[in-house]
Amino acid sequence: MSRLYDNTPLTNLPQNNINWSSVWNEDTWISKGEGVILEACIKGKSKIAVTDTSNKKVKYFVFHVQPGRVHRRKFDVNGKEIEPNFSETTKVMTGYLNSSYKTEAKGKTDKLTEQELTDLIVKQELKKITEKTAPNNTLSLWIQESQLDKMDLDNDDIVRIKTSGYSPFIFSIGRVEGQSATVSNFAGGEQVGGSWTDKIMAMKSSAPQDVEDNEIGDDEWDD
Repeated sequence: MSRLYDNTPLTNLPQNNINWSSVWNEDTWISKGEGVILEACIKGKSKIAVTDTSNKKVKYFVFHVQPGRVHRRKFDVNGKEIEPNFSETTKVMTGYLNSSYKTEAKGKTDKLTEQELTDLIVKQELKKITEKTAPNNTLSLWIQESQLDKMDLDNDDIVRIKTSGYSPFIFSIGRVEGQSATVSNFAGGEQVGGSWTDKIMAMKSSAPQDVEDNEIGDDEWDD
């Protein structure tokens, strides 16, 4: 049975109105860098409307999440996003059977600890706004209301999030379907409904593969 997506639970949240004492500009808090990609569990939601001195109002949803697996986003020399280095080692097939493989060095991992994640993206001025409604041991991530058209995200959903640079602002968010790597109900960044795996693996999947010496296709998020 197909599922109808509805953002009514989000729009019904009480709104916290903030009067900002200068011109509001997200770029103020977006530190230069690739940003991060993380899987996380939603533990709370809130709604914020910021009005600045120019009378501009920007509305946000804030997701309070418990981070799980976290990596730096990675881009090639042309600025195209590519697969992060999930682990310092990789399994490489040495024959036709999956049971026949060796472990090789893959280089420095792009994996981040929770403390490294916090140090990179938490901005204290914004944290002061969200900490009143954030559950304990969560990270608060912001996304503009206009980016969440027909989204259906509830508490305890597992989501995959990309940030805009090193900041708490969400570039894209999608709900992870069960144990699959496929992300559905996708918003921000690129076209809604795309598979996150398809997007970041496109370059890798188009490359020719050597049957005799091939990387194992396991989901290296588990490393």
